[in-house]
This record gives sequence, structure tokens and C-alpha cells, in this order.
Amino acid sequence: MTTRWRTTLLSLSGLAPSRGRLLRRALATSAIGLALLGAPVNAGADAGPPPPPAPGGGAPPPPPTAAPAPPPAPNAVAGSPNAQGEAQYKGEDYEAAAIQFFKVYAGEIPGDQPRAQFWLGKALYKLKFYSASLSIFDEIVQQGPSHPFHKLTLPWLASLARELPEGALVLQKIGRYKPTDLEDEAFDDVRDELYYLLGRFYYDKGDLPQGIALLDQVPNNSEYYIPAQFFLGVAHTRNFAGEPAVAAFKNVLRRSIELREAAEKKRKNAKKKKKKSASSKNKKRRAKTKTQTELSFEDEMRQYEHMAAFGLANIFYMVGKFEVAIKYLDKIPVESPYYLRAIHMAGWAEFRRVEVDDKNANQYYQRALGYVHTLNAPFFDEYLYPDGIKIKAVTYYFNCRYDSAKRAVDEFNRKYPKAMEDLQKILEQAPEDFKLFEMVRKILDEDSGLDPFVEKVARISLSDKSLGKYLAYVEELEREQQQLQDMSNQFKGAGIGERVTEDLDLALSAAREATGAEARTRLTGEIKEIKDLNKEMIKVEYEILEKRKQQGALEANPGKPQRAKIDQEHEIYNYNGEYWQDELGYYRYKVTSLCKE
Repeated sequence: MTTRWRTTLLSLSGLAPSRGRLLRRALATSAIGLALLGAPVNAGADAGPPPPPAPGGGAPPPPPTAAPAPPPAPNAVAGSPNAQGEAQYKGEDYEAAAIQFFKVYAGEIPGDQPRAQFWLGKALYKLKFYSASLSIFDEIVQQGPSHPFHKLTLPWLASLARELPEGALVLQKIGRYKPTDLEDEAFDDVRDELYYLLGRFYYDKGDLPQGIALLDQVPNNSEYYIPAQFFLGVAHTRNFAGEPAVAAFKNVLRRSIELREAAEKKRKNAKKKKKKSASSKNKKRRAKTKTQTELSFEDEMRQYEHMAAFGLANIFYMVGKFEVAIKYLDKIPVESPYYLRAIHMAGWAEFRRVEVDDKNANQYYQRALGYVHTLNAPFFDEYLYPDGIKIKAVTYYFNCRYDSAKRAVDEFNRKYPKAMEDLQKILEQAPEDFKLFEMVRKILDEDSGLDPFVEKVARISLSDKSLGKYLAYVEELEREQQQLQDMSNQFKGAGIGERVTEDLDLALSAAREATGAEARTRLTGEIKEIKDLNKEMIKVEYEILEKRKQQGALEANPGKPQRAKIDQEHEIYNYNGEYWQDELGYYRYKVTSLCKE
């Protein structure tokens, strides 16, 4: 059965083709681009703030040039302290193993210290002290190939990259390895993942050619193929290579659809198989159910699909192919976390279609205002798009609906200039990053004591994915601290307990500082965005008042609006004040122009 979507008409006034310097002004600072993709269009000065320094400060040192150590023996010397710890590890007594390995590593008892160091990192990983494990492995990485377990540490770093948020900077540790190191046969089972992770490191570093070369080597049968192709598309976009960028984003869409169809086929086959075996009395094995990991993997791949669609839309928007951009934006469903960004860009795309087809300007203006109407739906109370008010103001302006345009400007002026001032006060009252971190937590918990609207603006500004990575790392470190409290007194009283305590304290202090610094960047950016938008709205208001004086009396019989064009999958409903989820993104304002032809 074909789904029939509602195209809802909102009966208002305004709309006819008109161009001028205000159009160029309004669009010059339009908040479109690759913000969704987690990267700017241009590298270099516009590439955003660098990542926070690792505890101890400074950039990661280059890989040492010392000669590589001979490969370690597969087993420890029988009867040695190392062998005792490894036996405990293999028996899954990771706590006792960690205590034993630390004694050897710290020189408390004789043994093979480099070997004990490596196995200590493994034991801490198994105990889920991921940050402490990373600290041990990082010491090995810093020694370089001269450490006998330098090569074998790389797959464990890949495992830590899965467990720790990006705020832990695991990629920086992986980035100390050379791309040629990945060709070693020891990495056959994890090479695809290492291509992706090292490619991400070079991408984040700004070395786009090296990042592209590594990401492009992830094969299409790998579970890292979709994220690799997505970042490949963004890297090509940043490198101003449109054709390979489009190809990479399309690969994401294509592979995502293939995986979804394969999963659906597998579910159907499993359902048939279960039905056939339901009557069997001697069934030896129960059918496997989907794990949470599998579900979250599907969800993650689906999000990459949505981001790729947005990336394609952004490319076509930048080259003026607005209709194609809207086609890809329409692929992002309402349940996606990127839906509102897609609606926001679609509003601008419809507005700008007038530039290439002014005969149907009324249609495009209707749709542009309809997208703004969707942004204001009560379903999205936790989102703010002040730029949407600009779309309204300039759309009404170009249709000589100056009173309506002035009301849009007034709507902006009632809310945002004061919010901008209050956000600046937050930064001034917390000059140190660790103090700002404390305020950030209160804002996100809606317990800051700020004006409700200001708190909402701040909370939305701080709810972005970049800052989320830092907050997630703080939460992970706090989890490990709590876990340490629950460990046995034997573990806590041993040297390893003291080491883990010290590592967590230092890492948590640095992570809170880094989170506060990132939050400062977010709030500063929000203040600048409102400030720039405020300047534009002042100009728009001045233009409106000047035009309103010239217009004089309104035309007695304004022209009729163009009828909404729909296909077989849509129906027309008249808006009655109610919002329906299946109408979102399909609203159209019935408006007329008061401009003289």
C-alpha cells in the first residue's frame, strides 16, 4: 500500500518574485555548510579549535626512529613471576593478574618488565579500567619500535577506541604508528579497522591526502566501510573535490541499503526456520536473538546514511542545484537526529530556487515558509533555529509583506539580543575552564538558575556532538573511579591500586578542563552567531521601514497564490491549528504578493 503524505496548506499572505542586494546579504551568512558533518568546508584557519592536549601537555611526539626490538617470545619463562601472572590472566582472574604484573613492571619483584607492562595493560582492559589501560599502553607507544610489544599494542588501542569516547584521544595514540606498519601480517584480522582509525587520525589532523589514502583502503565488506566512506566524502568535500565526494556519499547510501535489505532477508529466513522447528521436541539449539550491540550498530549505520544524504545535499546546495539538494534532504526521516538540520537547509534551498526559476517563485516561497513552520512545531521544543526567523523576514520582504516581515524581526528582537548578553555573562562569571565545566553540568541538568529561555539557548548550544564526546569521557572516568571504590582492599592497597587512582585523578582533572574549554568554544560560537544575525536583522528592519514608507496603500486585489503541486503519494489538507507528524516537512503557506509587477 502506498503511503500518502499530507501536504498541508497554511492560509496567510505574501509572495512574488523579487531580487536585490538584501537577498545576497541574507544568503552570504546563511548557516548552511558542513556543521552537521563535524568538519568545516575549509581546512586551515577555519578548521576549528585543536583538540585538548593530553595530560602532561603538548602534541604527541613523533614515532621514535630506534631500531625495532626482536619479537617477544610467545610464552613467559616457565615458573617466572610473569608466567604466574599470565596463568592468572588466562584463568580470568584479572584482578590478581594485574597485581602481579604491576609488581614486575614496577620492579618490586624480578621479571620481564616490558612483557609485564604489556600484560598489565591487557589485564586493566579486561577489568574495564579502560583509561588506566590506555595510560599503560601509551607508555609503550611512546617508547616506539624499541619496545618488544610496540607492534602488539596497536590492536589493543583499536579495542580501546571502541570502548572509550573520542574525548579520550585514542586516535592520537594510534597516530604515532606509520601507515606502513599496518601491512604487517600480525594485523590481518584488524587491518580494516586500523585503516579506518589511522585514516580518521590524519583526517582530524588536517592531512587530507593521507587520510583519504587510508580511508579508501577499507573494503566494502568491512563493518568500517560505511563510516570510512562517509569521512572520505567529507575529506573530499573539504578538499574541494566534488565528484569523488559525491561518489563516497553515494557509497554510504548504497551499502546501507544493502545491509538493511540483507538484515531484513535474514530476519524473514530466521522467522520461517523458527516456525518450521517449533514443533520439534529435540531442538538442540535456540535461535539467537539480536543483541543490543547489533541493534546499535544498525542504528549507527543508519545515522551515517542520514549524514551522507546531508553531505550530498550540501554539495549540490553549494553549486546551486537546489532541487537535487532537496531530494537528498528528503531522505532524512523525522526520527533522525539530523532531521531538523535537513529541514533548515531545505528552507534555504527553496528560498534560493527563486534565483534559477523566478516564474515559480510563489511555489518556492510557500515551501520555504512551510519549512519554517515545521521548525516551530511543538515536537521540537528542545531545538532552536533563530536563522529560521531570518528566512521568514526576508521572504515576506521580497513579497512586499512589510508588516509581516517587521513582526518576524520583532520576534527575533524579543528573544535573542538579551539571550546573547546573558550568555556572555556566563563566560565572564566562569573565567576558568573547570568552573565553566561545573556550570555546564548545571545547564544540561536544567538546574542553573538562569532565565528559562537563556538556559534553553545555552543547553541547546551545549548539546552538540563535539562537546558530547568530551562529556562522555568525563562520565567514563567517573564510572572507573566508582568501580575502583568497589574493588577489593587487596587491589586498592596494592601498587596497581595507587597507580590507577593517580591515573584517574589526573585524567579526570584534564578531561574536565578540556570539556570546559570546549564548552567555552561552543558558547562563544553561539554568541557570535546571534551577534551576526542581530546585525543582519537590523539591516533587514531598516530596509523594511524604508520600503514601507514607499509602498503607501496596499493593493486592493493582490494576486492569487500558485496552487501547491503534489504527486500521487500526497494529499492536500487544510491546516486547522493541529500538528501531525506525517505532515512535518510538507507544510505550504498559501500566500500572495503585494509587490507591483
